[in-house]
Amino acid sequence: MVTGQWFYRPEEAEKKGGGSWPLNDTRELFYSFHRDEVPAESVMHKCVVHFVPIHKQIPNRKEHPGFIVQKVYDTVERKLWKLTDKDYEDNKQHEIDLLVQKTLSRLGDLPDLEFDSTAAVFDQEEQLKAKRTLRKKNISPLDVTRNDEGSTRSDQSLKAETPGSCPCNTNEYYTILSKAKVLTGETHRDKWMTRLLQGVQYMCSCPDGLERERDIKSPRIANGSQEKSSNSVKSFTWPDAAVPAITALEKASHDALCSDFQKYNQKLRQLEFNLKNNAFLARRLLNGELEPSAILNMSPNELKKRRPKKSLMSQSACR
Repeated sequence: MVTGQWFYRPEEAEKKGGGSWPLNDTRELFYSFHRDEVPAESVMHKCVVHFVPIHKQIPNRKEHPGFIVQKVYDTVERKLWKLTDKDYEDNKQHEIDLLVQKTLSRLGDLPDLEFDSTAAVFDQEEQLKAKRTLRKKNISPLDVTRNDEGSTRSDQSLKAETPGSCPCNTNEYYTILSKAKVLTGETHRDKWMTRLLQGVQYMCSCPDGLERERDIKSPRIANGSQEKSSNSVKSFTWPDAAVPAITALEKASHDALCSDFQKYNQKLRQLEFNLKNNAFLARRLLNGELEPSAILNMSPNELKKRRPKKSLMSQSACR
């Protein structure tokens, strides 16, 4: 087990009174003091997070790819506080100051933003009026369970651009799902279906029979040797083969985890990552070899498993 420090995507952080948080940047995350233990095998990969004071300019995403944190999410009061606030509890203040210091030492001194002086004064007055409940009490590890999962989600596509990824137009995938009449009407579920659909597109060929160019980041190289050409592998027609498979997978995930929005999100993020990066897993889903329920019960190691190589003995026997 490892101790995990929780960051929240804006669309996943509940807001007191309902509604959604305004988004300053598609890379934005909210920091929190929420910690709990998770299985070590659930760790998928590293990512970069920049802690940027609110009065500093956000670093250029091409020069410094990664997530951006400028606010702290209070998981109890469901409110946001700025990184630059100075009345946190002492140990939490030190924690935040250290994270900001590490970012600035890595990126250098970031330019200041030019604020409207009137707005700045008003903001200071509002801060003085606010009750700093987060600062004045100890927050132990929390079980943040979301009940009203559909009421506080943003309708925007908020997929962050992270190292190794690139921006894409999710409207294309949403349109495909809409034409297939498989959208659920629940924003967060439909958003995950568009991402799953996008994640398996590299396995499919165009309707005219011309195979789509595979994503160069797709894991077709294993142990130093590239998989054989897809001539010997069943080709899947886009999007006809992909839509039923990913909708069934999302439905099975929702049926199993709808009572815990956090676990549902975590599972879908894990599935999206592995389907994108494991062609063997994606192929088994698309050709019906693996039922959605079976995929849900697979361990992280099983999800990462590649196509088994033929032994020399079996190859000789084939000859």
